[in-house]
This record gives sequence, C-alpha cells and structure tokens, in this order.
Amino acid sequence: MKSKTELEPSLEAVALQIYGSTDSAAYRRWVEYWKASRERNRELIRNFTTHSPLSLNGKTVLDIGCGTGGLGDLIGEECQTYVGAEYHQHVLQFSRPRGNVGYLQASGIDLPFPSESFDLILNFDVIEHLEGGSAWQIRSLKEMKRVLNPMGMIFLTTPNFWYPFDAHTELYFPQYLPRFLQDRYIRRFNPYFHREHASFKNIPLVKPGFLKRALKESGLVSLHDLPCCLDRSEYLRLHPIRGALSYLGLGWYTHAEFWTIIVHQEARRLQRRKLKSSWFYETNQPADGTALQFGPRIDFNQSSFGHQLGEGWYWHERDERGFRWIGKRAIFYLESTETVRYLLVKGFTPRPNRLKISVNGTAVGEHWSSEAEGFELKYLLPFRRTDKCMFEIEIEAKGVFKAENPEDHRELSTMIFSAEVTK
Repeated sequence: MKSKTELEPSLEAVALQIYGSTDSAAYRRWVEYWKASRERNRELIRNFTTHSPLSLNGKTVLDIGCGTGGLGDLIGEECQTYVGAEYHQHVLQFSRPRGNVGYLQASGIDLPFPSESFDLILNFDVIEHLEGGSAWQIRSLKEMKRVLNPMGMIFLTTPNFWYPFDAHTELYFPQYLPRFLQDRYIRRFNPYFHREHASFKNIPLVKPGFLKRALKESGLVSLHDLPCCLDRSEYLRLHPIRGALSYLGLGWYTHAEFWTIIVHQEARRLQRRKLKSSWFYETNQPADGTALQFGPRIDFNQSSFGHQLGEGWYWHERDERGFRWIGKRAIFYLESTETVRYLLVKGFTPRPNRLKISVNGTAVGEHWSSEAEGFELKYLLPFRRTDKCMFEIEIEAKGVFKAENPEDHRELSTMIFSAEVTK
C-alpha cells in the first residue's frame, strides 16, 4: 500500500502532464516558478510595505490567484483570517489549509463571499489571465469592490501592455502584433507556451488608459497618483526624467508592471491619511509598533499616535511623550470596525475657552470651559452608518495663548488626553 506522501501529486508530475517532457526548458521554468512562489511573494509584500500601509495584523485577507499557497504560508499566521482563492485546481491542490488559513477553488469574476467580507485583497498578476478580456477584468474589479469593506484596500499588480517584453512568452513584442500573427510568432520562438495557454489571446494585457477607466467604472480608485505606489512629486524626486513625464500625463506608461493600491472612490481622501507621506513629520512622529494601524481610540498616555493626527498638534512641553496640546484648530482620525454611537473627548483647558467639535465636516457640539477646567465630552454621531468607517474629527478653539517659555512660539489652546468613538 502506498503512503500518503507517495499518493500526493508533485509539481514535476503536473509539469510533465502539461509539457509532455522533462527535457524542455519550459518544464523546468514551470517547476521552478512554483517552487519559488514563496520568495517571490515575500518580495511583493516587501515592496508594497516600503511604499504603503500594508498591515496584516488582525485583518481578514483574500488572496485572489493564490496558486500553490505560497503567500498563505508566508503571511497566513499574521492575519485574523486568510483565504486563498484559485481557479486552477492543478496548482491549488498543492496548498495546505490550517487553522485560520483556508483555500478554495473560485473564479475572480464570481467570488463566493458576502459583501464587505475582507479588509485587504491581494491580486498579484491575475487580471491579465482573465480569458474574457476587458469585460471580465471590469467584472473582476467590481467583484473585488463588492467583497471589500468600505475602508479596505486592494493590492494589485499586473504587467503593462506597453512594456515591450512579455514575461508569459519570454518574447519581445508579441502583444504589438496583429492577432492572427501573435500565435504564429510565439510558436516559432517559444512553442511550449501553447502547452499551458491555448492562445496568446487568453493573456489580455492591460493598457494604462483602460485600467484607469475600469477602476472608475468599478467605483474604485488608485490611492496614489501613479501605479507604482508613488505620487507625482515623489516620483519626480526619485526618477527625474520619468517623473517629469508624469506631469505630462504619461506617468502610467513608463512601467513594466503596475503596482497599485486601490480603494473605494469615496474613501480615497481619508485613506490617504494612512500613507506615510501624509504624516507631518516635524510634529507627528508615528507611534511605535502600530504606525500603520488606525483604530477607534487615541490615548496619549499610551503612545504618540502621530499617524492618526493631522494639523494643529504639539508635543507636551514637559516630557515630550505624546501630542497633547492643540492650536486653534486641530484634526485627528479615528476608525471603527463595528457600529459606534458616540465620540468621547477628554482634556483640560488652562484658560476660559470655547471648543467646537465637528465630525466629517458636521458640527456635533460645542463646549464652554472655565479657567483650569478638565472636561469629558460625549457627542452623538449623526451618521446612518458608523461601522467600517474612518472619521475626521476637528476641534476648533475660540482663543489661544502663548506658552510661558519665551522661546516657545507655539500658539496653544487646549490639552487633549484621549479621544475615541464608542458604542
């Protein structure tokens, strides 16, 4: 009787079924590609983390096109739930579910999940394999939007049609040829391509203009100006020539592959607060360990929470442990994962003042303070939906005062100790 290990399939056996021989370079590339998937995915995650707020802790994550499960092996334990979805059973069979890591066979254009199921969606080099072309690609984007929670993010990569080298065929220019010549050209120089892909028409590479239009039609938008996790000003600084082209409207055309973070259109402005480049470095240092996590509470006795603060915040003048003083106007951000009803703000006013509190541009209340008064404010959130939301809270003071130290040129109004949204 054969052992379980002997009964399990191998990459080599599957490659032999596809290519018919163990001697071809295509056979070896296919086996090596899937054996290296873990390290390749590690590099993808590392690159996104360098430029973007990719935090997995406590998140529900969907990996579309998970292949043999290499990414699940890499990040699954960090997530609250990791789900790998793969259409092709001949590679999915190598994935190994366990604990909070699960896998299933599914199509990217018809995801079997309820709406708003996931905090993060990973879609690495998938949409160029949707054989239905542009219609299926738009349908796939709409499906990702449907299952993504309102403050979630999609991390997507796909090759650029206009880059001359095609990695699928390992040839130059096949996508530029007329359709009737593409397969002839590929058969002449890489005949093994058609052993796995019936035709090059089944690799509908994405053009920059189409991707932008498809995102708009799907209710999605790129978090950055350019599909490389950079805005135009950053790109100009790092790559002057290509950066200059971006100001001429050509910034999407110069990349071999698109690396883009995608969010709901209506959430883009607030989601950009999570980018490192949006923090005020001089006054808002990121909190240790949780710099990319936005939450429903800020407690300045615990950490600086600089990543959740906008303009108008200053260090405490004694211990410089956290941002406690505010100027005449200060903004901060709180994010809820469950339904909340109230905004709570605790603080202290050293002098008489009037504070006006607004949430997402809507005034929720005001507080008149006497001299040297502590306060605990509680306001009802006047919104129909308060779960899976980020709130922009603004505190505006009527008056400010100068610090006692003559070398301190700050204009201060009130000290804030904590703030939160709660049930």
